[in-house]
Amino acid sequence: MLYSYNRIALGLGSLLALSHLLSFDARAGRFEMSAGGNFGRSDYGDGSYNWSRRWGSSFGYRFSESSSLEVSYQDVVERTLINGYQDTTIHDRIYSLDCTQSLFGRGSLVDPYVKLGVAQLNRDATGIYAMGGSPAAQLDALSGLVGLGVRIRLTPALGLRGEVSSYLQGARISTWQNNTGATAGVSFYF
Repeated sequence: MLYSYNRIALGLGSLLALSHLLSFDARAGRFEMSAGGNFGRSDYGDGSYNWSRRWGSSFGYRFSESSSLEVSYQDVVERTLINGYQDTTIHDRIYSLDCTQSLFGRGSLVDPYVKLGVAQLNRDATGIYAMGGSPAAQLDALSGLVGLGVRIRLTPALGLRGEVSSYLQGARISTWQNNTGATAGVSFYF
């Protein structure tokens, strides 16, 4: 029951954001399409390791000098094998609607920003723990999103983009450290 209320809230929030977007002067707009990723691996010895792969893409519309609305997707896989203790694989797919607030504005070459939004987190997990049990096989949850990033404009149509974002379980800020990841990539402006 709570899950359906969350979906209704997400839909109403999206509709409100879209109506706010359409009320601005159309000449203020500029589109941005971005893609990026990250890969990390740690070896613990004796064949034990942890690796993660994160990639994502986004499409945004800048409706004012410093504000934009963005739709994004991220795909995250994390594999952990610690001999005699844990053997798990977690696969997250995250769909989000974000509002991005730029600190310097559209014309600057270096453009730091903050991001707030809502996200749908779909998680599949497999594996076992040494003491028995396994991670929850599936999780579909509405969550909040916070992030910090920077855009570096190389040309009027191309730039670099780096971002650290966190998906907040149950929209609770206290869970920020549980699902934090960084990505680096490129942006195309048109």
